[in-house]
Amino acid sequence: MRVLILGFAYLISASLFAQEAPVWNLLDDSPFNDYRSEDVFFVDAETGWAVNGDGEVHRSTDGGDTWTNVSNPVGYLRATGFASTTKGWVGVLFSPAVLYETSNGGLTMSDVTSRIQPAIPGGICGISVVSDQIVYGVGQFSGPAYLIKTTDGGFSWTSIDLSAYADTAVDVKFFDANHGFIAAGIGGLGSSSQVRVLETIDGGDTWSVRHTSSATGFWGWKLSFPTPEVGYVSGESAGNPSLGLMLKTIDGGQTWSEVGIPNGGSLQGIGFLTPEIGWTSGRGTTSVTTDGGATWEQIALDGSINRFRFLGDSLGFAAGEKIYRLRPLPVAGEGSPISNASGLVSISPNPSSGPVTITYQLGRPDNVRVGIFDLLGRKVDELDEGARSAGRHVAFWRRENHGHRLSPGTYVVRLQTDEGSWAELVAIVGY
Repeated sequence: MRVLILGFAYLISASLFAQEAPVWNLLDDSPFNDYRSEDVFFVDAETGWAVNGDGEVHRSTDGGDTWTNVSNPVGYLRATGFASTTKGWVGVLFSPAVLYETSNGGLTMSDVTSRIQPAIPGGICGISVVSDQIVYGVGQFSGPAYLIKTTDGGFSWTSIDLSAYADTAVDVKFFDANHGFIAAGIGGLGSSSQVRVLETIDGGDTWSVRHTSSATGFWGWKLSFPTPEVGYVSGESAGNPSLGLMLKTIDGGQTWSEVGIPNGGSLQGIGFLTPEIGWTSGRGTTSVTTDGGATWEQIALDGSINRFRFLGDSLGFAAGEKIYRLRPLPVAGEGSPISNASGLVSISPNPSSGPVTITYQLGRPDNVRVGIFDLLGRKVDELDEGARSAGRHVAFWRRENHGHRLSPGTYVVRLQTDEGSWAELVAIVGY
């Protein structure tokens, strides 16, 4: 059993890194905006939202196949994040209302700007949801730079002035309640600007400058961490240069290297499905890499994508003029599945600092076992077992083993059926 499970982990990694990049598929029914949707966020494989500068909140409950304009709050809707299928937040620019909250899946949006204390002098460009109680936001792209946070589910928000560290802030990513990064900039939005990456380990109270780009004329725009160790930052530019700028870390954000993207354009959206496979987009150009940024190829995909988001390593969404969905990657296992319709659909969130939602699909009625293993092949939890009908099913992992909280690390999620077997890695970070 030990060799078998370790084999799963190796095959997963090898299969992902060796193959060509998967294909983004246009969702025909998704909302159209002649500039772009600013953000897209799926809380699970079925339920997601897209927001845009025309003040539209669109929702899908079938994995992006169909969309409904559920509300139209005032302002330029820039960022969104949800803690569940009902509760979420939207960050706003160019409006007195800079933060909306919903408790019914976006059907109504309440202006909760007054809950932010001290008041902030601009809008919210990025949102990071850690749990239903802990949420972070940053702004704004044109300055000044600040962080907002709630630790009580949005009942109150605290703002933190970041002017000692940066002039602008666009995106934020927290792995848990304390550890996070911000894509920022110094020097304004001109030829002397530089990308800056900030890190905190105390929930935003203090920050460390992890990198300031040697290249000028760029500022930080979006963050993407396919694993806790490997991360990327896109560099927006003062013009539309022939050379795009990306930052990369392979040590959890402690050090960063600067990667040039030939003909990459003025980067905005950036998303890495794995440490090797990723995309950059913005101002008319989209590029793909399958070797962690060493080489790039321009592709015929919407060049205005501002946000890529992934649920595990088999499902993703991108927000441009319309919404795109990533074709699920095949996952290696200990047998050849008879039907391509069966398998693991998503593991969300991944990485995770809390409970994990595992979605799987059966192409026919089958007997199922969904288990969690450590990398030594030891089973640490059994999530689902028994006869199941064809279609999609969900299992929840509370990260416990006989009542004890499991430590951070990498685990294997395994779906076993009479038809075949599938496995994926899930990274657990923090408590």
